[in-house]
Amino acid sequence: MKLMTLKQYMNMSKPALIRKIMKTLKGMPKKKLAIACYNISKSKLPNIPSDAPIPPIYIKAASIAEHRRQVLKERWGKQQKGIRYTGIGKSGYGYWTTRKKKRKFSKKQLAAQRLFAKRARAGTLRR
Repeated sequence: MKLMTLKQYMNMSKPALIRKIMKTLKGMPKKKLAIACYNISKSKLPNIPSDAPIPPIYIKAASIAEHRRQVLKERWGKQQKGIRYTGIGKSGYGYWTTRKKKRKFSKKQLAAQRLFAKRARAGTLRR
């Protein structure tokens, strides 16, 4: 299939373009379609400049979220080692979780695992 120029696509009729797009969309994976849909929806949102004043409705929402965070800090106190704040959930209150530490293996352990796997594949393991 050859790559067509923009001029060639402009010469096509609207139904023909829609058919071509639909054919392409049907072959795409669901994840790519979801990302494309999200980007299209996002592009339709108004672009608010960074120096624009914040509307009062958003100030109120931000203050509510800040209040919830403050309540959680008071309830849980200072953050303990190994426990982190994961943010505000659907219920409106935050939650704390423990971090899972990645296991570290020594060189000896890794070598033993490789040997074990090799013997398991060969079928020479002793019981």
